[in-house]
Amino acid sequence: MHHYCVRCGTKLEPRVIEGRTFEACPNDDFVLWHDPKVVTSVVVETDGGVLLGRRAIEPGLGLWCLPGGFVNDDEHPRDAAIRECVEELKADVVITGLIGVYHIAKRDAPSMVGIAYRARPADGARPEPGVEMSELGVFSAETLPVLAFPSHRQILDEHFATADPIASPPSVAPGRSRPPRRR
Repeated sequence: MHHYCVRCGTKLEPRVIEGRTFEACPNDDFVLWHDPKVVTSVVVETDGGVLLGRRAIEPGLGLWCLPGGFVNDDEHPRDAAIRECVEELKADVVITGLIGVYHIAKRDAPSMVGIAYRARPADGARPEPGVEMSELGVFSAETLPVLAFPSHRQILDEHFATADPIASPPSVAPGRSRPPRRR
């Protein structure tokens, strides 16, 4: 597939920049940077374990996964995590901590930066499958099913191994980010 300059329409050519080869315009300074996508995953803690959904869509149709998805360009990652839970679990959640930040390498697509949060269902929330999930289930560390994505296994392993969550300010109930406080 050929790419073209967004400024002048010229076909991009290989250019070495800081020891790496990128596609760049031979007529101006435009470079096609291959930046990663940002995604969130949420470990929703509930009585008896963590809440997972069985995927009703590809990729991973029929396999289990954490709620989560892509962060929109105008969205704080915490807000994206909450939005994805509303979409996939039909339930608002309260973010209670940060599990970690991960690099998710891909071969045939842009790599991803994954941000994993801990959460609990908001007061009165009753999770049920959203359109991307065929069913929901609660699992302990010992009963985890086969997961759709290796990164979700890594997140869950760290979640279950960590006694104290990494400090992160809780979200404002029912769940939208607030600006950081100045000290």
